[in-house]
Amino acid sequence: MAPDTELDPYRHTGYLIRRAQQLHVATWTRVVSTETSSVQYAIMAVLHRVGDASQRELCDAVDLDRSTIADLIARMERRGLVARHRDPADRRRNTVTLTDAGQTEYAMLQPRVTTADAELTSILDPTDREALRQALRELLAAT
Repeated sequence: MAPDTELDPYRHTGYLIRRAQQLHVATWTRVVSTETSSVQYAIMAVLHRVGDASQRELCDAVDLDRSTIADLIARMERRGLVARHRDPADRRRNTVTLTDAGQTEYAMLQPRVTTADAELTSILDPTDREALRQALRELLAAT
């Protein structure tokens, strides 16, 4: 159907993004994990890459607000995936580190995340897949 003849709500970007997110969550739950969310995985990926980070740095890296990151880190800490401690150089700063269990979880989830991503985008040819990712990056960078 041509875009100008599509009926509401399928011609609205927000609706399509919401539906794509629903598809992502369903695929994530089926393929990747019912316990670890994609946002928690993103936090683990950042910590795996940088070693340890302040909660503020994690907020910036995964684009979340402070209260959301604090809640996510608390849940991950209860599961033993991360450890949180005060930075001795700045007692106001919490530093978060991926634990051995978190490293193991991250390593276990990595191939599943790749599989889920491939499943979500399998209908697209490689050029369209990269164009979609680039368009989404641009959209997010503009906000």
